[in-house]
Amino acid sequence: MRLLFAALLALPVTLSATGLPSLRLSGGARAAALAEAVTALPDAQALNPAALQSRGQSAAFSHAAWIQDTRQDYLHMAWARGQSVWGLSGQLWQTDDLERRTGPSTAPLGHFGVYEGAAGLSYARRIDRLRVGLRLNVIRQSISTDNASGAAADFGLIYAIDSRLHFGASLRNLGSMGKLNRQATDLPLEARLGAAYTGLTDLLITVEAQQARDGDFTFHVGGEYRAGERLRLRAGYQNAENRNLSAGLGLVTGRWIIDYAYVPFSSGLGDAHRITLLLESPSL
Repeated sequence: MRLLFAALLALPVTLSATGLPSLRLSGGARAAALAEAVTALPDAQALNPAALQSRGQSAAFSHAAWIQDTRQDYLHMAWARGQSVWGLSGQLWQTDDLERRTGPSTAPLGHFGVYEGAAGLSYARRIDRLRVGLRLNVIRQSISTDNASGAAADFGLIYAIDSRLHFGASLRNLGSMGKLNRQATDLPLEARLGAAYTGLTDLLITVEAQQARDGDFTFHVGGEYRAGERLRLRAGYQNAENRNLSAGLGLVTGRWIIDYAYVPFSSGLGDAHRITLLLESPSL
């Protein structure tokens, strides 16, 4: 199964189609539990750069155990300056010990890994009811002994109808990669449009539509219930090809927020687990 998964990862490179699926994944467990329906939701680890938010300064670390022993680590820092918020982020998505073969054999010729990394600088600013944002990313991709680098930009905005209803839109992964072996991998360019509503008592509702290059149109919905001052209960649904339901929770303990998400995959691929530790303070 891991060999099949590695082949699926490398297939976009071979066919000169869309690759680097890690660039479409959120960094935090809260977004994963809400089925990635977070484009209009202000957050310290927002995929939409316009949604970047921090009360003073914040730092977060996330670890995800994805399907077939794939791992994702994500580090994010943000700090507010008046109506503006700056952010620094870095992620590494990897899977190791994949068997290398050139044909049928009783033993592999060796082992190799697949690695995808990105480092980004984000900026968001509020202009009355409108928030605008930009993120610039430097990207590195490695499959076995082949490596490639590239750059991309994310653009986003959020408009507040009132304090309870926000609409958001983003265009992500606009850029290019250098050649990996003999061909360059197309970045997973995607457009997202979503809304977040907080007008119900202790309940947040988010909805979102996504369209990615060479991908299907998907619909996402998520909900977060505030069960007291410290506990947040979350669930979501998306009509993606290999995943639908998701769930999670958040625990607020002083300046610390601990988030957890569970995402089951279909087709026998297994389950994904993600945990995030967030420290938020006026002066870290």
